Amino acid sequence: MKGLSAKFRVAIGQAGIIISLVMLASYLGIIPDRVGAVREGRASLAETVAVYSSTLVMNADTHRLQDDFTLLLERNDDLLSMALRHDDGHSLVAVGDHDGQWQEMAGEYSKNSQLRVPIMAGESKWGQLELRFLPMGSGYWGFLKNPLIRISLFMGLTTLIVFYFYLGRVLRHLDPSRAIPGRVRSALDTMAEGLLVLDKKEQIVLANRAFADILGKSPEDLLGTKTSELPWLDDEVRGKGKRVRPWVTALQEGKVQKNQTLRMRLDDRHLLTFKVNCSPVLGDGKKHAGVLVSFDDITQLEEKEIELRKSKKIAEEANQAKSAFLANMSHEIRTPMNAILGFTDILKRGYVKNEKESLKYLNTIHSSGKSLLELINDILDLSKVESGRLEIETTQVEPHRILLDVIHILGVKAEGKGIHLRFNAETDLPEKIETDPARLRQIAYNLIGNAIKFTQQGGVSVVCRFNKTSDGPRFFIDIIDTGIGMSDDAVKNIFDPFVQADASVTRRFGGTGLGLAISRKLARAMGGEITVQSAFGRGSTFTISLTTGNIEDIPFIQPDDFLLSSEQLTEAENQRWQFSKGNVLVVDDGAENRELIRLLLEEAGLVVDEAENGQIGVEMAVGRQYEIILMDIQMPVMDGFTATRLLRKNGLETPVIALTANAMKGFEQECLDNGYTGYMTKPIDIDSFMKMVAGYIEGR
Repeated sequence: MKGLSAKFRVAIGQAGIIISLVMLASYLGIIPDRVGAVREGRASLAETVAVYSSTLVMNADTHRLQDDFTLLLERNDDLLSMALRHDDGHSLVAVGDHDGQWQEMAGEYSKNSQLRVPIMAGESKWGQLELRFLPMGSGYWGFLKNPLIRISLFMGLTTLIVFYFYLGRVLRHLDPSRAIPGRVRSALDTMAEGLLVLDKKEQIVLANRAFADILGKSPEDLLGTKTSELPWLDDEVRGKGKRVRPWVTALQEGKVQKNQTLRMRLDDRHLLTFKVNCSPVLGDGKKHAGVLVSFDDITQLEEKEIELRKSKKIAEEANQAKSAFLANMSHEIRTPMNAILGFTDILKRGYVKNEKESLKYLNTIHSSGKSLLELINDILDLSKVESGRLEIETTQVEPHRILLDVIHILGVKAEGKGIHLRFNAETDLPEKIETDPARLRQIAYNLIGNAIKFTQQGGVSVVCRFNKTSDGPRFFIDIIDTGIGMSDDAVKNIFDPFVQADASVTRRFGGTGLGLAISRKLARAMGGEITVQSAFGRGSTFTISLTTGNIEDIPFIQPDDFLLSSEQLTEAENQRWQFSKGNVLVVDDGAENRELIRLLLEEAGLVVDEAENGQIGVEMAVGRQYEIILMDIQMPVMDGFTATRLLRKNGLETPVIALTANAMKGFEQECLDNGYTGYMTKPIDIDSFMKMVAGYIEGR
């Protein structure tokens, strides 16, 4: 019955009552029993024929008996056959194929379709009269032909239809919502907030259009519905089970309930929040007969409030992270700056005792400067990754050579700490793979450098292997150290920016916590991954997984062959360049920058002219022939972009290389668009700088 309207359910109930009364009347005999009357008629006929047959049998007038049986059979449609049977089983008279259709019956009683009456000769039984009739009410059709069943079905169907339409008319007159004038109801339906009028049983007496639309129903469909059947989400009250809804409280206490919050879930995703106000309605005798409930949908307001709370929490966490980051960054910057300024001041004051001590101080200044540059590069790389502007270059590289080169560079650092740094290959390795060489070098440098920093005893092993996985061929690099290790909690957050194992690690070893975050993001951008396994106090293993690209025609190198490659890296690092005669113009507003470049190029045999801004640089470039022009971007009087455009406008084709401290993404293309030939960032790497100059002026 669920899903049927109240009107239809009431009509069915009333029809059921009528059918029950008909059945009762039949049982009490108020309604004639046709089946019983037929049964009694058949019994009377059998008794009459039996008396008549007994007389003829006694007179031995069987010929007349045959004719009379035939006449009876013709005049009674229900009579199929009949016979007079002797007690020895022999049929004295039979009509209507009686012997072929008669079914023997056990016991003394007859059936509706077969009747037998004993024939007596004096006090002894002579035989029996047998009559076979049409069956009464057999099968489905016989059941339907039963007068009681037919009248019950007729009364049930007709009263169901009559009551249904009758109740419709009556309920329309009794509908409490129709007691409200049409203009008032129209006004209620135009309200944005939902309205309900409930009776004392929490049943809906009136619902406006706004509330009905929330449930996707019409106001009429909600009439008689209990509010407890609606999909509310009950908040549990501590120690008191489910909370009491505000309209129940309003009815029980007779007081207005204001600004109560209720939630309703219409489906798995659609959650609504209402601000509910309830006002009791007085009935006869000044008793509360119901309650008026208003529902103000505050779902969007609550969602915005939740978003604001989340934003506030994120902002507070970001502010804390920023403060911690700035404090850490201040420490990381001031530490090398202290060494740079301190040892520079010592050299200026002449406190150096000999050339060896002077070289030691210069090396300290140089390594501190490189540390500052690495810190700046890490910050720039992280900003590129976070903004999604990181570019990955895919080309064929020899991964083992990159790793050997990094190990060779960091070997000095490991040797200075008294720990070993070793390279090993577990399997044959492809000579080349397709990846980004610069990013692979950066990842390896970060992870191996970290392993050395956090290892005080033992050493660091770099182990390479090649495996074919379900995701395709992979090149694996395991960086295994015997350092301080990490706890399980520290491992979970170790790849977050600005995060180290704990504050004591930062105080003891330094660092910003950017290296691992950048390395993992770079690895993922290259289609790989970085994972870590660690045990506190027993060291860590960082595993770099890289896609290899197409290596079908790439030869493989055996582990023993890597020893030869390692020996090739022991060549002298300090190379000197020598150029044939040539003129170079350096345009930069920083005198120290011009002096640095002049010293490098004059040492290599070139003639260097200097200009302190773009305007002077243009005048000198037009008045003299130069093989290459090195020009800054931001300069007083005339900037580099304007100067380069003027030179190109005057037809000058001399290569102009941008030397700038701007290393942000997209700036190189901007330089090329303004007429520059090439681009190099400050501070310059001397080897890369000299190699670049050699591309325009013949040198060796």
